[in-house]
Amino acid sequence: MRTVTWGLGLLGLLGTTVPGQAQELKPFELNMDRVKVAGGGRLGDSNTYLIPTVYLLMLGKGSVWVKSGGAQAHGKYFVDGLEKDWLQGLARKIQDDLVTKMRAAGYTVLTYDDIKGESKIEGKDMMDLDKKFGLPTKDVAGMTFVVSAPSDDQTFSYGITGPVWPFRGLAKDKGMVVLVPQILFTTLDMGGTTEEGYKRYSAGITIAPTMRLQGATIWGLNPKQAGVNILIDRHGTRLAAEVAGTAKQLSEDKTDFSDSWKRVSGDFSFTLDQPAVTAGVLRVSYAINDLIVAEAKKAHK
Repeated sequence: MRTVTWGLGLLGLLGTTVPGQAQELKPFELNMDRVKVAGGGRLGDSNTYLIPTVYLLMLGKGSVWVKSGGAQAHGKYFVDGLEKDWLQGLARKIQDDLVTKMRAAGYTVLTYDDIKGESKIEGKDMMDLDKKFGLPTKDVAGMTFVVSAPSDDQTFSYGITGPVWPFRGLAKDKGMVVLVPQILFTTLDMGGTTEEGYKRYSAGITIAPTMRLQGATIWGLNPKQAGVNILIDRHGTRLAAEVAGTAKQLSEDKTDFSDSWKRVSGDFSFTLDQPAVTAGVLRVSYAINDLIVAEAKKAHK
């Protein structure tokens, strides 16, 4: 008869930070093998750009199932510290940096402040708020991300056509290229461990506090309604931050269904180290902004 064992615990933190201490903003180098550009030449269809908003998506919650034979482990996590003012401030800094760099490259750049009175913008639907987070959320790859823009008025609702589509009328009327970056970050890695031996199975949950660029899409639309996409895939080994916070196990529940079928589940909280996360978000996002400017310059050659 097989024996089933299980484990549920935290993986040791891979570094230390001093909570509340400002982090150095070290340059981040994008892995260009993970960057794909579609329709990049259309960025050169105008010298005027509209950057109406930026969407910053931060990991909010998720879960992991692990199974080995009759041993099962289930972990759920919730990220604490996703404060609205802080996240909107980060989104604002990302947008301001991009606008500044595009203008420095010689282009005319309009923002939400320049178009908010336009009839084609007034009355646009906004994203629905999640009651728990107080911000909109978006589910991606089995994880829930909290969505932040520079302000409440810049969280425009959009569907499968992408976040530039609400501005298609302005792009056509004013001869502009619309750009909307959407950048996703994870601030922890929850995974599983399994082991199998003679008459024994085991399964467990691990958490590492590493912060990664989960991915990014820079959506574009030229005056003729043709799209542009700069796609950046997940960066696995190039970390945004080595330690993004602290994990804590809140609960554990073990169930014996039989001698050969057992399950353990647990809830975890992950408290963000805001200075470390701030540094991670900005250094990666600024590198993405540099890429956007480089692609615009390439399209204008």
